[in-house]
Amino acid sequence: MSSLGASEKLTSPQNLSRVLVVEPHPTLRTVLVQRLRQDGHLTAAVASAQEAIDLCRDQSPDLLVSAELLERSSALRLSKHLGCPVIVLTAQTGTEPLVCLLDEGAEDVLRKPFGLEELAARCRTLLRRGRSGLQERVTVGPLEVHLLLRQVTLRDKPVELSPREFALLCALLMPPGMVRSRQELLRMAWPPFSGGPRSVDTQVLTLRRKLEQAGLGEGGGITTVRQQGYRFSLDDLPE
Repeated sequence: MSSLGASEKLTSPQNLSRVLVVEPHPTLRTVLVQRLRQDGHLTAAVASAQEAIDLCRDQSPDLLVSAELLERSSALRLSKHLGCPVIVLTAQTGTEPLVCLLDEGAEDVLRKPFGLEELAARCRTLLRRGRSGLQERVTVGPLEVHLLLRQVTLRDKPVELSPREFALLCALLMPPGMVRSRQELLRMAWPPFSGGPRSVDTQVLTLRRKLEQAGLGEGGGITTVRQQGYRFSLDDLPE
C-alpha cells in the first residue's frame, strides 16, 4: 500500500513540498518515491485513488504524480478531488491522447517508459512555478523542442524522433554545453533498471544521424568528450 507508516500524514514544514505518487505497479511506485525524496520533497506513494483520498483527508498535496488509469477512477478525476495539479503518467502513444489529457486539465504528461531525471525536473518546475508557469519549449539556435507535445523542429521543420531519442536529446539540452556521462544519460533518459552504456552509444549514433539529416550539421551538434561522455554544443551548430 503506502510508503508511509500507518499513522504518518502527508504534512510538512512550510519549506517542503508535498508530493503524492499514485501508481499501481509496486516497483515503479517505490522507485518514483525514492527519486523524488532525493530532491527534498516530502513524498508519499500509494497504489489506488481511494488510498490517496484516505491519506489526504486533512491536507492536499502540492503535486500529484499519478498513473492515468486507476481502479474506479483516473488521474484527472483524482486531481480534481484533491484540488491539486497533476503530472499524468500514461502508456498511450500518439499526440492526440496527450493533447486531450492537457486540454482536460493535466499540468503535464509523461509517456511510459520515461527517465527518472526527466520526471524529477518536471516536478521541480511545477512546484517552483505553479500551475501557469510550466516551461513548454526549449530553444537552442535553430532547434526547438516542445516538451509537452514531445515534438522537435529545426528551422520550423519537424524532426521525427523515437521516444528514447527525444528523452536523450532533452537530457543533452538541459542545459546545452554540459558534458553528460553515459551513466547520467541512462538515469535521465532510460526507465529504471534498463539499458547500459552500449545502449547510450547506439542511441546517440541514431540521434546524431537524424539531426544531421535534418540539416543540423556534421554530428548533429553532439560531440564526444573522451573518457567523459557526450555534449550538445552551440559551437557545433551551423551559422
